[in-house]
Amino acid sequence: MHQRNQKTTEEEFDLWLKTKFIESFWTRGHRFEKTGTEDIRIDNALFSKEEAIQLFRMLTSRNPFTRLNATLAIWERNGTLLKLLLITAFLLLLLVYIRVRK
Repeated sequence: MHQRNQKTTEEEFDLWLKTKFIESFWTRGHRFEKTGTEDIRIDNALFSKEEAIQLFRMLTSRNPFTRLNATLAIWERNGTLLKLLLITAFLLLLLVYIRVRK
């Protein structure tokens, strides 16, 4: 049953790639948008069509690590990963400062 649903989703994505009418496609909380060129914008990060197809397959994989890798690739490209790392580093420095101060 799950295999059939995944197949249907891949077919829907392929159809979305071919059509000119639908601007965006959502999967697993990520928004795929067409641009004026052959590129595809995923969560405001620009990817080539081939990269977007690969990321879609990774996001719809049954393997949770593959899905995580796809999400991290998207976050890295749109700057979210850097922001998360900076916030984490700041919090760790704050914890060290509080600990040393006592």
